[in-house]
Formats: sequence, C-alpha cells, structure tokens
Amino acid sequence: FPIFVIIGDVMITVGISFLASFIFYFVQVHLPETRQKNNLYPVISELFHRIILIEKGFLTEYVGVKPFESLTEDGIRTGAISRDVNIQNAPIHLAGLNRSANWMEYGLHEVADIDKTWEMLMKYSSYMDSELLSLLSRVQSNSTLTFFRTMKSIYPTLKQGLKLNGFEGGFVELWRFIQKQEAYFDKVLKEYKQ
Repeated sequence: FPIFVIIGDVMITVGISFLASFIFYFVQVHLPETRQKNNLYPVISELFHRIILIEKGFLTEYVGVKPFESLTEDGIRTGAISRDVNIQNAPIHLAGLNRSANWMEYGLHEVADIDKTWEMLMKYSSYMDSELLSLLSRVQSNSTLTFFRTMKSIYPTLKQGLKLNGFEGGFVELWRFIQKQEAYFDKVLKEYKQ
C-alpha cells in the first residue's frame, strides 16, 4: 500500500530529525553547560569558604575567645558585652601591613571584606542551589553584619565612648548562622574546594 510507504517515510524522517536535534542539543548546549558548571564549582566553593573564614575570624577576635570550636553562647555574650569598641588593639591587615585599630574599625573592615566576597559569589548565582542562595542572602541580612554596614557611614561622626551593649544577641545569632554555613560547606561544597 503506497499510503503506508509514505507514512513510513514521514515517520523515519521525523525520527531522524528528532534524533539529530537531540544530538545537537546534547553536544552544543548540555555538555558545555555541565563543563562550565563543573569548572565553576571550585571557584564558588573557595569564595563561600572565604566568607565562612572571615566571619569566624571576626567573631572570635571580637569576643576574644579562640578557637571558634570553643565558643559558647555565654562566652560570646560575655565577650561582646565587655568589648570596648574604642580601644586601639584590634588587628587589621591592610596592603600587606598589620596595624592596630579600634574594634569598630575592625568590624567595618571585616564586613567590607565579607561583602566584597559576597559580590564576587553572586556573579555565579545561576549555578547555585536554593539552599546556598538562601545562606548567601542571609549573609547580607544578618543583624550583626548589617549593623557594621550601617556604622560605616555613621561612625566617623560619632563621639568616642560608643558601646555595643545590648547587641550581644546579634553576635550569638551570627555564631549560629556560621555553623549552618559551615555544615552546608562540609556537606556539599567541600569536595570541590581546590
């Protein structure tokens, strides 16, 4: 029957076209995207890990308890309450040189470093899962970090004697948040770390 021959030819043509388009998509779209994603993961991992390290260093230096693993809620509260932000014994590393600064300047410096790394990370946001994006958005909304961002513009006009009394709860929340970030890094990104 000629009609079945025609139908058969059409079906073969459609099948070959479908197979050709699938091969084209796989070779031209899927493989390059997968390769690019795999190449970017070490970069994403390194930047994310850097944020965790800066946050841990900031918290332990500020409350005066090291290492991070020995921090407790009471220790953080006590350290944060007793810290005089105007004392000039905070370590700052600038342009290859170490110098002393007061603790407000130290906080401003560390948070600026976190934000710079955060901005670099967000360039790769389309390659991140929702959990990582959620953690990164909280880096920007964390109350302690937000406080120091705000102080960046206000602090130069304030008089000496500024205290952070009543803000110790923010440091405790930062401590808990860092633990969540670190758990995610250990679970998902550590294998990609260079």
